[in-house]
Order: sequence, then structure tokens, then C-alpha cells
Amino acid sequence: MNRLRWSLLVFIFILLLAACGTNEQSQQNSETSSSEGQVAEIPEVEVKFGEQPLPVKENTTIKAAVTQGSEPVEDADYVDFEIWNDSKGQESSKTIEAEHTSDGIYTIEYTFDSSGTYQVIAHTQVDDLHTMPQVEVKVGEEQSADSEDSSSHSDDDSHAHDDMNEKFMVHFMKEEGFKAGEETLLTTHINQMEQPFEDGLVRFEISSEQMDKHLYVDAKEQEPGEYTAAHTFPAAGAYTITIHYEKPDQDIHGHQEETIEVIE
Repeated sequence: MNRLRWSLLVFIFILLLAACGTNEQSQQNSETSSSEGQVAEIPEVEVKFGEQPLPVKENTTIKAAVTQGSEPVEDADYVDFEIWNDSKGQESSKTIEAEHTSDGIYTIEYTFDSSGTYQVIAHTQVDDLHTMPQVEVKVGEEQSADSEDSSSHSDDDSHAHDDMNEKFMVHFMKEEGFKAGEETLLTTHINQMEQPFEDGLVRFEISSEQMDKHLYVDAKEQEPGEYTAAHTFPAAGAYTITIHYEKPDQDIHGHQEETIEVIE
């Protein structure tokens, strides 16, 4: 009889242990699912200048205040300022890496070489999230209305291209560098009217003296407005990457050309 009671107690004890383990595992799974279900907030970036119009041929401080969920971001992967004069187009842009000072503020010093209207994009990467706000800034004395009117009618094709630049922002990721003989990821971010350019047809046109002919590589959209493609450069040297983006059903066709240096 004692042996039967002892066996029964052992059996009940085992059942209790199994029940506790199941509850603990269920709780862990619930916490994991909850954690995985959380979506990180897209960082917010505010670009700041001094009083406009900004001076010509003088050192000017440009700042970007980066926050995420109202908290300052002090460890962004990078903040790069891309700057160009409207009259010259985005092909003439310069990209400068900003330095973090404090409290999520990233700054550069820049000298505008001539008067006019400039576009400034703050390319910002925080973990896997990319944002690229664009602002317009006036530099130096404004041109006269007659001068602006005459230039506006001088070249219709040029203005059509400028309109495209205003509507679309294309950022080709070349900060990491490229090495010959190794597979690398070509990545571009495309915005349309400050919103991700989603579901587009995007491909990279690659040309160089190292190649017999141009090569076209189709890109896939990984995140809204982010397109990537794997490619191996055959040899070191200068390459031209032309990013073609389109939506034929909306009569959208555009491209942007970038130059990169591939090393051994």
C-alpha cells in the first residue's frame, strides 16, 4: 500500500513539473512573438541652416537633428549630406559625411561657391532603416526675374530633366567600397516626392574600360524604395553605374549616373 501511494505521489510530481515547463515555454514564445512583432520607428531628420539667404564663398554650418521615437540618435550608421545647385542638376552633387557632435546632432562645414537655389539631402541610416529628407535653400542674392525668365525658356529638355530631379531622389550606396573578384551588393534608395518609390522596375547599367560591353543587372526591392542586386566586378578600375528606374504604366522613366572606383 505504501509503495502504491509513493508511486502515485511521484506521478503527480512529474505532471506538475511538465505543466510548469509548458507554461514557461508558452510565456517565452509569447514574449518572443511580441518582440518580433514590434516594428522600429523610422528615424526623423530635421535639417537646419542659418538665416537665409546663406552666404557665398563662406564657411557655413549645416546640421541634421536625428531622432527616433522622440529620442536623439547618437549612433547612426551614417549621416551624409548630398548638395547640388539647381542650375547644374543632381549629376553635379557633392556628398559629405557628417560628424556627430552631441544629442543626435550631425554637422558638416560647407562653402557654397555661387549664388542660387540649392538642394540638400540628408541621407541617414539607422540600423536597417534609411531616410533621406530633402530641403531647398537659397544662397546669395536672388537672380532677377528677367534673367530667370530667359533661362527658363532656353532649354525645354533641361527643364524636363530638372523636374524629374525635383520629383525623384536617388541615392546609390557606395560608402562601403567595392573590391574586384568579390561578390558585392549594389544598393540604391529611390524616393518619389519624398515617399519611397515602391514596386518600380529598377536595374543597374554597368560600364567600364575593363569590360567589352555594357552589362545590365536587374534589382529587387528589399524594403520600400530600396533596390539591390549582387554583382562581381572583374577587375580594379573606374566603373560607371547608371541606375535606371521606371513604371511604364505611369510613364515614369528616369536614370542617374554614378562613378565608382573598384580596388584590388
